[in-house]
Amino acid sequence: MAGTSVTGTSEPGSRREQAEATRELLLHTAERLFAERGLAQVSNRQIVEAAGQANNSALAYHVGTREDLIRAITRSHVEPIAARAQERVAAVRRSKRPRDHVASLVLPYTEHLASLGNPSWCARFLAQVVTDPALLDVEGVEPVPAVEFVEGTAAVWAHVTPLPAAESALRSQTARVAVIHTCAEQERLAAATGVPADWALVGEALTDALTGLLTAPRVPTTRKDRR
Repeated sequence: MAGTSVTGTSEPGSRREQAEATRELLLHTAERLFAERGLAQVSNRQIVEAAGQANNSALAYHVGTREDLIRAITRSHVEPIAARAQERVAAVRRSKRPRDHVASLVLPYTEHLASLGNPSWCARFLAQVVTDPALLDVEGVEPVPAVEFVEGTAAVWAHVTPLPAAESALRSQTARVAVIHTCAEQERLAAATGVPADWALVGEALTDALTGLLTAPRVPTTRKDRR
């Protein structure tokens, strides 16, 4: 019989495959519960039970700590997003159009979400991660592909009238929040209605909006204007 030795015991390969399948089930279940309820509202025990595992230590055994769990889920999405971003950033490296560089940062995310089908939980999970203060200093849970984001953002600013550092940082932060939370809301609506999000439309709309945000001219204000 395949997967069984002459002694009747499972072969190592079969056990490894079963362990990997259990790990993937736990990750998928945790991502769904986190997305639907929030990180703080879901216990390890609830994840194990929802995954149909009888052993309460299954999560620790197959994944590790709570931080390991969140890191593993995040990585499962960040890696394919980063691969897409790397290709897009390289493709528009010589473009003089700010919109091309904004698109190279936005579209890899919406394209990844489109590849997941409906329902999906990625956008809502990542929105939870970026707003959880307990994770701010945890290594490996940052949902933005750092290298690609830095290069793409620098390319945008290279074609924009220089702004004070504090203001350009604020605009970048606003753009990041807009992408993450707009996609989370679109994903939530798709899951609730059963109608898949039009991720191509979302990506193009976000690209247009953020190009306008990032390249908008700065209007100087006086002390009187601030009152």
